Amino acid sequence: MLIGQSIKTLESVLDLAVWLEINGQEFYATAMNTTDDVKLTRLFAYLVEEEEKHCATYTRLFEQQLGKSAGEEPLLSEYAHFIDLLIRELTSNLLIEEKTTPKQLLWKALRFEKDTLLYFNEIRALFDDDSAAVIDSICREEKKHIRKLMERGEEMQLFVMS
Repeated sequence: MLIGQSIKTLESVLDLAVWLEINGQEFYATAMNTTDDVKLTRLFAYLVEEEEKHCATYTRLFEQQLGKSAGEEPLLSEYAHFIDLLIRELTSNLLIEEKTTPKQLLWKALRFEKDTLLYFNEIRALFDDDSAAVIDSICREEKKHIRKLMERGEEMQLFVMS
């Protein structure tokens, strides 16, 4: 199947969702252990748990909707290269360097969650069946994460112009 057609399959959507959750979980676990900000550490710990739950949910959906095991391949479908490129694009800012500040960690998390939501909102238009409901549920979860991160950002005065 051509790359342009592959994005129109629930298989590719769930592939990407699973691997974004895995990458998000890894980022939040590292960020949690990088910052001394107690509230931010708690938020990142919460997001690690959320990403774990989402990964399990999307893996289960993959297996239910597509009738095949999600654990058979490093990536879940034949579109592995294409999905890998999308994952790299959406997770490119998640690198944590030694001097990354708590505010920078929060910005990275916000960007990741917003980019993920934007991606799923964009592809949502390609679906008009039960698959659309799956994508809608993914978007709702990403919005919850963004709200939590925005709340913490307001507390940290992240959005104040200097």
